[in-house]
Amino acid sequence: MWKLIKIRRPGACSVCGSALGVGDAAFWESSARVLTCRACHACEVVTLHAEPSETEPSAVAQASSEPAAVLQADQAAPSPDRGVPGGSAQQEYLRRAARERANNERRVEQDAQWRQAIKQERPILGPIAAALTPPPQIGPKSQPTTAWKVGAEGERRVAEVLADVPNIEVLHDRRVPGSRANIDHIVVGPAGVYVIDAKKYTGEVQVRDVGGLFKVDQRLYVGGRDRSNLVDGVVGQIDVVRRALGDGLAEVPIRGVLCFVGCQWGWIMRVKNVRGVTALWPMALPEHVSAQGEFAALGRRHRRDPAPTAQTRHDRSAMRSSAGPLARVAEASASVGTSQLPWLELTAAVVTL
Repeated sequence: MWKLIKIRRPGACSVCGSALGVGDAAFWESSARVLTCRACHACEVVTLHAEPSETEPSAVAQASSEPAAVLQADQAAPSPDRGVPGGSAQQEYLRRAARERANNERRVEQDAQWRQAIKQERPILGPIAAALTPPPQIGPKSQPTTAWKVGAEGERRVAEVLADVPNIEVLHDRRVPGSRANIDHIVVGPAGVYVIDAKKYTGEVQVRDVGGLFKVDQRLYVGGRDRSNLVDGVVGQIDVVRRALGDGLAEVPIRGVLCFVGCQWGWIMRVKNVRGVTALWPMALPEHVSAQGEFAALGRRHRRDPAPTAQTRHDRSAMRSSAGPLARVAEASASVGTSQLPWLELTAAVVTL
Protein backbone atom coordinates (compact mmCIF):
# COMPACT_ATOMS: atom_id res chain seq x y z
CA MET A 1 0.00 0.00 0.00
CA TRP A 2 1.08 3.60 -0.54
CA LYS A 3 2.57 5.29 2.53
CA LEU A 4 3.57 8.91 2.98
CA ILE A 5 7.18 9.09 4.25
CA LYS A 6 10.10 11.47 4.59
CA ILE A 7 12.93 10.43 2.29
CA ARG A 8 16.21 9.48 3.94
CA ARG A 9 18.14 9.01 0.69
CA PRO A 10 17.96 10.97 -2.58
CA GLY A 11 15.67 9.44 -5.18
CA ALA A 12 13.35 10.23 -8.06
CA CYS A 13 9.62 10.08 -8.72
CA SER A 14 8.68 6.91 -10.61
CA VAL A 15 6.11 8.80 -12.70
CA CYS A 16 7.51 12.24 -13.63
CA GLY A 17 11.18 11.56 -12.84
CA SER A 18 11.62 14.68 -10.70
CA ALA A 19 14.41 14.55 -8.12
CA LEU A 20 13.45 13.91 -4.49
CA GLY A 21 15.89 15.10 -1.86
CA VAL A 22 16.54 14.02 1.71
CA GLY A 23 13.70 15.14 3.95
CA ASP A 24 11.17 15.58 1.14
CA ALA A 25 7.73 14.02 1.59
CA ALA A 26 6.77 11.37 -0.95
CA PHE A 27 4.64 8.27 -1.24
CA TRP A 28 6.36 4.87 -0.96
CA GLU A 29 4.87 1.67 -2.42
CA SER A 30 6.55 -1.21 -0.56
CA SER A 31 5.59 -4.10 -2.87
CA ALA A 32 6.90 -2.41 -6.05
CA ARG A 33 9.57 -0.44 -4.11
CA VAL A 34 8.93 2.84 -5.92
CA LEU A 35 8.62 6.49 -4.85
CA THR A 36 5.99 8.90 -6.16
CA CYS A 37 5.91 12.63 -5.51
CA ARG A 38 2.79 14.16 -3.97
CA ALA A 39 1.60 15.77 -7.20
CA CYS A 40 1.85 12.59 -9.28
CA HIS A 41 0.28 10.48 -6.54
CA ALA A 42 -2.71 12.79 -6.36
CA CYS A 43 -3.16 12.61 -10.15
CA GLU A 44 -2.94 8.82 -10.13
CA VAL A 45 -5.53 8.50 -7.38
CA VAL A 46 -7.98 10.75 -9.22
CA THR A 47 -7.49 9.55 -12.80
CA LEU A 48 -6.30 5.96 -12.58
CA HIS A 49 -7.39 4.07 -9.51
CA ALA A 50 -8.68 4.03 -6.00
CA GLU A 51 -6.79 2.69 -3.02
CA PRO A 52 -5.20 -0.75 -3.68
CA SER A 53 -6.90 -3.66 -2.02
CA GLU A 54 -5.34 -5.39 0.98
CA THR A 55 -5.34 -8.76 -0.76
CA GLU A 56 -3.36 -7.45 -3.77
CA PRO A 57 -1.21 -4.44 -2.85
CA SER A 58 0.29 -3.76 -6.28
CA ALA A 59 -2.86 -4.22 -8.30
CA VAL A 60 -5.01 -1.18 -9.05
CA ALA A 61 -8.56 -1.47 -7.78
CA GLN A 62 -11.04 -0.82 -10.54
CA ALA A 63 -14.52 0.19 -9.53
CA SER A 64 -17.21 -1.59 -11.46
CA SER A 65 -20.17 0.32 -12.81
CA GLU A 66 -22.21 -2.81 -13.32
CA PRO A 67 -25.07 -3.52 -10.85
CA ALA A 68 -24.59 -6.21 -8.23
CA ALA A 69 -26.04 -9.59 -9.16
CA VAL A 70 -28.81 -11.04 -7.04
CA LEU A 71 -27.75 -14.46 -5.80
CA GLN A 72 -30.84 -14.88 -3.64
CA ALA A 73 -33.87 -12.80 -2.90
CA ASP A 74 -32.34 -11.32 0.26
CA GLN A 75 -28.62 -11.41 -0.57
CA ALA A 76 -26.57 -9.38 -3.08
CA ALA A 77 -23.09 -10.24 -4.35
CA PRO A 78 -20.62 -7.35 -4.74
CA SER A 79 -18.76 -7.01 -8.02
CA PRO A 80 -15.22 -8.39 -7.68
CA ASP A 81 -12.06 -6.37 -8.19
CA ARG A 82 -11.23 -7.17 -11.80
CA GLY A 83 -7.78 -5.62 -11.68
CA VAL A 84 -5.98 -3.41 -14.21
CA PRO A 85 -4.60 -5.01 -17.40
CA GLY A 86 -0.82 -4.78 -17.40
CA GLY A 87 -0.78 -3.03 -14.03
CA SER A 88 2.10 -4.98 -12.50
CA ALA A 89 4.18 -4.86 -15.70
CA GLN A 90 3.65 -1.10 -16.02
CA GLN A 91 4.63 -0.55 -12.38
CA GLU A 92 7.79 -2.62 -12.87
CA TYR A 93 8.63 -0.65 -16.01
CA LEU A 94 8.19 2.66 -14.16
CA ARG A 95 10.34 1.42 -11.29
CA ARG A 96 13.17 0.29 -13.57
CA ALA A 97 12.92 3.41 -15.74
CA ALA A 98 13.10 5.63 -12.66
CA ARG A 99 16.16 3.74 -11.42
CA GLU A 100 17.93 4.08 -14.78
CA ARG A 101 17.03 7.75 -14.96
CA ALA A 102 18.39 8.33 -11.46
CA ASN A 103 21.61 6.47 -12.34
CA ASN A 104 22.07 8.56 -15.48
CA GLU A 105 21.48 11.79 -13.61
CA ARG A 106 23.99 10.73 -10.96
CA ARG A 107 26.60 9.97 -13.64
CA VAL A 108 26.08 13.38 -15.24
CA GLU A 109 26.32 15.12 -11.86
CA GLN A 110 29.48 13.22 -10.91
CA ASP A 111 31.04 14.05 -14.26
CA ALA A 112 30.29 17.76 -13.80
CA GLN A 113 31.74 17.70 -10.28
CA TRP A 114 34.89 15.96 -11.53
CA ARG A 115 35.41 18.49 -14.32
CA GLN A 116 35.02 21.39 -11.93
CA ALA A 117 37.36 19.84 -9.36
CA ILE A 118 40.09 18.90 -11.86
CA LYS A 119 40.14 22.42 -13.27
CA GLN A 120 40.51 23.92 -9.80
CA GLU A 121 43.21 21.47 -8.69
CA ARG A 122 45.25 21.64 -11.90
CA PRO A 123 44.75 25.00 -13.61
CA ILE A 124 46.88 24.00 -16.62
CA LEU A 125 46.38 20.27 -17.11
CA GLY A 126 42.84 20.19 -15.71
CA PRO A 127 41.13 21.94 -18.63
CA ILE A 128 43.06 19.74 -21.06
CA ALA A 129 42.01 16.57 -19.24
CA ALA A 130 38.38 17.74 -19.11
CA ALA A 131 38.38 18.54 -22.82
CA LEU A 132 39.86 15.14 -23.76
CA THR A 133 37.49 13.14 -21.54
CA PRO A 134 34.16 12.44 -23.25
CA PRO A 135 31.03 13.12 -21.21
CA PRO A 136 28.88 10.17 -20.15
CA GLN A 137 26.61 8.89 -22.90
CA ILE A 138 22.93 8.71 -21.99
CA GLY A 139 21.28 6.22 -24.32
CA PRO A 140 17.74 4.82 -24.52
CA LYS A 141 16.32 2.61 -21.83
CA SER A 142 17.80 -0.87 -21.60
CA GLN A 143 16.15 -3.83 -23.27
CA PRO A 144 15.14 -5.53 -19.98
CA THR A 145 13.38 -2.32 -18.89
CA THR A 146 11.68 -1.79 -22.24
CA ALA A 147 10.48 -5.41 -22.21
CA TRP A 148 8.23 -4.66 -19.23
CA LYS A 149 6.60 -1.78 -21.13
CA VAL A 150 6.06 -3.98 -24.18
CA GLY A 151 4.56 -6.68 -21.97
CA ALA A 152 2.10 -4.22 -20.45
CA GLU A 153 1.04 -3.14 -23.95
CA GLY A 154 0.37 -6.77 -24.89
CA GLU A 155 -1.77 -7.31 -21.79
CA ARG A 156 -3.81 -4.20 -22.51
CA ARG A 157 -4.42 -5.32 -26.09
CA VAL A 158 -5.73 -8.70 -24.91
CA ALA A 159 -7.94 -6.95 -22.34
CA GLU A 160 -9.44 -4.77 -25.09
CA VAL A 161 -10.47 -7.85 -27.03
CA LEU A 162 -11.92 -9.61 -23.98
CA ALA A 163 -13.91 -6.53 -22.98
CA ASP A 164 -16.27 -7.00 -25.93
CA VAL A 165 -17.00 -10.69 -25.29
CA PRO A 166 -20.43 -11.30 -23.71
CA ASN A 167 -21.26 -13.83 -20.99
CA ILE A 168 -17.77 -14.15 -19.52
CA GLU A 169 -16.09 -12.87 -16.37
CA VAL A 170 -12.58 -11.46 -16.78
CA LEU A 171 -9.98 -10.86 -14.06
CA HIS A 172 -6.70 -9.11 -14.85
CA ASP A 173 -3.25 -9.05 -13.31
CA ARG A 174 -3.73 -11.51 -10.44
CA ARG A 175 -0.84 -11.87 -8.02
CA VAL A 176 0.34 -15.43 -7.38
CA PRO A 177 0.20 -16.02 -3.59
CA GLY A 178 3.63 -16.08 -1.98
CA SER A 179 5.36 -14.82 -5.12
CA ARG A 180 6.05 -11.66 -7.11
CA ALA A 181 4.80 -13.39 -10.26
CA ASN A 182 1.36 -12.68 -11.67
CA ILE A 183 -1.24 -14.18 -13.99
CA ASP A 184 -2.09 -11.80 -16.84
CA HIS A 185 -5.76 -12.75 -17.34
CA ILE A 186 -8.24 -15.26 -15.92
CA VAL A 187 -11.48 -15.78 -17.86
CA VAL A 188 -14.47 -17.65 -16.46
CA GLY A 189 -16.61 -18.75 -19.39
CA PRO A 190 -19.35 -21.23 -20.29
CA ALA A 191 -16.87 -24.08 -20.76
CA GLY A 192 -14.68 -23.46 -17.70
CA VAL A 193 -11.74 -21.31 -16.64
CA TYR A 194 -9.10 -19.97 -19.02
CA VAL A 195 -5.66 -18.91 -17.81
CA ILE A 196 -4.31 -16.48 -20.42
CA ASP A 197 -0.70 -15.37 -20.70
CA ALA A 198 -0.28 -12.40 -23.09
CA LYS A 199 2.98 -12.01 -25.02
CA LYS A 200 3.87 -9.22 -27.45
CA TYR A 201 6.46 -10.79 -29.74
CA THR A 202 7.46 -10.64 -33.38
CA GLY A 203 8.03 -13.49 -35.81
CA GLU A 204 6.09 -16.56 -36.85
CA VAL A 205 4.56 -18.91 -34.27
CA GLN A 206 5.36 -22.56 -35.01
CA VAL A 207 5.00 -25.93 -33.32
CA ARG A 208 7.85 -28.31 -34.15
CA ASP A 209 8.33 -31.94 -33.26
CA VAL A 210 12.03 -32.35 -32.39
CA GLY A 211 11.71 -35.81 -30.87
CA GLY A 212 12.95 -37.81 -33.81
CA LEU A 213 11.56 -40.99 -35.34
CA PHE A 214 10.43 -42.88 -32.21
CA LYS A 215 9.77 -40.00 -29.82
CA VAL A 216 7.34 -37.09 -29.80
CA ASP A 217 8.75 -33.85 -28.39
CA GLN A 218 6.67 -30.84 -29.40
CA ARG A 219 8.27 -27.45 -29.00
CA LEU A 220 6.90 -23.94 -29.39
CA TYR A 221 8.98 -21.63 -31.59
CA VAL A 222 8.43 -17.89 -32.03
CA GLY A 223 10.56 -16.05 -34.54
CA GLY A 224 12.83 -19.07 -34.87
CA ARG A 225 13.58 -19.23 -31.13
CA ASP A 226 12.51 -22.02 -28.80
CA ARG A 227 9.88 -20.54 -26.47
CA SER A 228 8.67 -23.78 -24.90
CA ASN A 229 9.36 -22.31 -21.49
CA LEU A 230 6.26 -20.17 -21.98
CA VAL A 231 4.18 -23.34 -22.11
CA ASP A 232 5.72 -24.52 -18.84
CA GLY A 233 4.86 -21.17 -17.29
CA VAL A 234 1.19 -21.45 -18.25
CA VAL A 235 1.04 -25.00 -16.88
CA GLY A 236 2.33 -23.66 -13.57
CA GLN A 237 -0.31 -20.93 -13.57
CA ILE A 238 -3.00 -23.54 -14.14
CA ASP A 239 -1.81 -25.32 -11.00
CA VAL A 240 -2.09 -22.04 -9.05
CA VAL A 241 -5.68 -21.49 -10.19
CA ARG A 242 -6.53 -25.13 -9.45
CA ARG A 243 -5.35 -24.70 -5.86
CA ALA A 244 -7.36 -21.47 -5.57
CA LEU A 245 -10.56 -23.24 -6.62
CA GLY A 246 -10.06 -25.95 -4.01
CA ASP A 247 -11.61 -29.38 -3.74
CA GLY A 248 -15.15 -28.09 -4.02
CA LEU A 249 -14.59 -27.10 -7.65
CA ALA A 250 -12.08 -29.78 -8.55
CA GLU A 251 -14.12 -30.93 -11.56
CA VAL A 252 -14.12 -27.51 -13.22
CA PRO A 253 -11.90 -27.62 -16.35
CA ILE A 254 -9.02 -25.14 -16.48
CA ARG A 255 -7.44 -24.43 -19.86
CA GLY A 256 -4.17 -22.65 -20.58
CA VAL A 257 -3.86 -20.08 -23.37
CA LEU A 258 -0.87 -18.23 -24.82
CA CYS A 259 -2.04 -15.15 -26.72
CA PHE A 260 0.64 -13.69 -28.99
CA VAL A 261 0.24 -10.05 -29.99
CA GLY A 262 2.01 -8.95 -33.19
CA CYS A 263 3.15 -12.39 -34.39
CA GLN A 264 2.73 -14.08 -37.75
CA TRP A 265 0.91 -17.39 -38.24
CA GLY A 266 1.87 -18.51 -41.73
CA TRP A 267 -0.27 -18.68 -44.85
CA ILE A 268 -3.15 -20.39 -43.04
CA MET A 269 -3.93 -19.00 -39.59
CA ARG A 270 -4.64 -21.92 -37.30
CA VAL A 271 -4.83 -22.17 -33.53
CA LYS A 272 -1.95 -24.30 -32.25
CA ASN A 273 -1.76 -26.64 -29.29
CA VAL A 274 1.39 -27.56 -27.36
CA ARG A 275 1.16 -30.02 -24.45
CA GLY A 276 -2.41 -28.99 -23.69
CA VAL A 277 -1.78 -25.22 -23.94
CA THR A 278 -3.47 -23.33 -26.78
CA ALA A 279 -1.49 -20.72 -28.73
CA LEU A 280 -3.54 -18.16 -30.65
CA TRP A 281 -3.80 -14.49 -31.70
CA PRO A 282 -5.99 -11.83 -29.98
CA MET A 283 -8.92 -11.88 -32.41
CA ALA A 284 -9.24 -15.65 -31.94
CA LEU A 285 -9.82 -15.25 -28.20
CA PRO A 286 -13.53 -14.33 -28.21
CA GLU A 287 -14.64 -17.53 -29.93
CA HIS A 288 -12.26 -19.61 -27.82
CA VAL A 289 -13.31 -18.37 -24.36
CA SER A 290 -17.03 -18.09 -25.16
CA ALA A 291 -17.36 -21.63 -26.50
CA GLN A 292 -20.34 -23.43 -25.01
CA GLY A 293 -19.66 -26.17 -22.50
CA GLU A 294 -21.10 -28.12 -19.61
CA PHE A 295 -21.72 -25.00 -17.53
CA ALA A 296 -24.00 -23.46 -20.13
CA ALA A 297 -25.98 -26.68 -20.58
CA LEU A 298 -26.56 -27.03 -16.85
CA GLY A 299 -27.71 -23.44 -16.41
CA ARG A 300 -29.81 -23.01 -19.55
CA ARG A 301 -33.14 -24.13 -18.05
CA HIS A 302 -32.94 -21.49 -15.28
CA ARG A 303 -31.83 -18.51 -17.37
CA ARG A 304 -35.26 -16.86 -17.60
CA ASP A 305 -35.87 -16.52 -13.87
CA PRO A 306 -35.37 -12.80 -13.10
CA ALA A 307 -35.65 -13.36 -9.34
CA PRO A 308 -35.48 -16.79 -7.70
CA THR A 309 -38.54 -17.89 -5.80
CA ALA A 310 -38.58 -20.29 -2.86
CA GLN A 311 -39.37 -23.18 -5.18
CA THR A 312 -36.58 -22.13 -7.55
CA ARG A 313 -34.08 -22.02 -4.70
CA HIS A 314 -35.24 -25.49 -3.62
CA ASP A 315 -34.74 -26.83 -7.17
CA ARG A 316 -31.27 -25.32 -7.36
CA SER A 317 -30.39 -26.78 -3.97
CA ALA A 318 -31.39 -30.20 -5.27
CA MET A 319 -29.33 -29.64 -8.41
CA ARG A 320 -26.32 -28.77 -6.27
CA SER A 321 -26.56 -31.96 -4.31
CA SER A 322 -27.15 -34.19 -7.36
CA ALA A 323 -24.97 -32.72 -10.09
CA GLY A 324 -21.83 -31.58 -8.27
CA PRO A 325 -19.71 -28.43 -8.62
CA LEU A 326 -20.49 -27.74 -12.28
CA ALA A 327 -24.18 -27.48 -11.42
CA ARG A 328 -23.42 -25.13 -8.52
CA VAL A 329 -21.64 -22.80 -10.91
CA ALA A 330 -24.50 -23.08 -13.41
CA GLU A 331 -27.17 -22.25 -10.85
CA ALA A 332 -25.16 -19.25 -9.67
CA SER A 333 -25.14 -18.09 -13.28
CA ALA A 334 -28.85 -18.73 -13.62
CA SER A 335 -29.64 -16.56 -10.61
CA VAL A 336 -27.92 -13.61 -12.27
CA GLY A 337 -29.97 -13.57 -15.46
CA THR A 338 -28.89 -13.11 -19.07
CA SER A 339 -27.90 -9.45 -18.67
CA GLN A 340 -25.25 -10.08 -15.99
CA LEU A 341 -21.88 -11.78 -16.03
CA PRO A 342 -22.07 -15.52 -15.22
CA TRP A 343 -20.27 -18.03 -13.00
CA LEU A 344 -20.32 -16.02 -9.78
CA GLU A 345 -19.45 -18.91 -7.50
CA LEU A 346 -16.45 -19.84 -9.62
CA THR A 347 -15.36 -16.24 -9.92
CA ALA A 348 -15.58 -15.81 -6.16
CA ALA A 349 -13.05 -18.62 -5.81
CA VAL A 350 -10.76 -17.33 -8.55
CA VAL A 351 -10.84 -13.74 -7.32
CA THR A 352 -8.94 -14.81 -4.19
CA LEU A 353 -5.79 -14.67 -6.34
